[in-house]
Amino acid sequence: MVIDLGMPLDDAQTSSLGQVLGRLKDEHGALKKELDHVQEMTSHMVGVLGTDESKRLLQEIRKQMVTFMQQLEAHEHWEEVEVLPLLTEYANQGMEPTFLTSTWVLEEDHKQAERFVRSFLDYADQCEGADSIKLKKAITLLSVACSVLSEHLISEEEMVFPIANRMLERCLRQI
Repeated sequence: MVIDLGMPLDDAQTSSLGQVLGRLKDEHGALKKELDHVQEMTSHMVGVLGTDESKRLLQEIRKQMVTFMQQLEAHEHWEEVEVLPLLTEYANQGMEPTFLTSTWVLEEDHKQAERFVRSFLDYADQCEGADSIKLKKAITLLSVACSVLSEHLISEEEMVFPIANRMLERCLRQI
C-alpha cells in the first residue's frame, strides 16, 4: 500500500495506517516478552548449573529460540513488505533524510543477531551431556544473542515508531 501524503487520505487509508502501527507495536511487545522469558529461563539455568535440570533447561531454551527466530523472521518479512515501503514513501518526501541509512543499519543489526542466535543453537546442539564449562559458554552465547536482539528491537522502535506516529498524526489532520 502506497499512500500519497500530498492528497487527503480517506478514512479507510487512515484506519489501515493505524492498524499497521498497532500491529507493529503489538508484535514488538510480544517479541520483547519472549526475549524476557528466555532470559528468565537462562537465569534459572545459571542457578542450577551442573544438574540435569540445567541440561533440560538448555534444550528448552534452545527450542524457545528456534520459535523466537521463526517469529522474528515472519515479523521482519511483514515489515519489509508492508511497513518499510509505507514509511519510505513518507521519508522520501524530505521529512527523514537518514531513513535509508537507518534501515540499512537495522538490517545489519538483524543479520548480526541472527548469527549470534545460530552460534548459540549450534553450540547448544553440542551440549548434550555437557559439563558446567560448556553450559556456561552456551549461556554466554545466548546472553549476547539476547542483548543484540533487544538492542535491535529498541533501535527499530526508535527509528520507526516516531515516523509512523508522525504519519498517522499528519493523516488525521488531513481528515
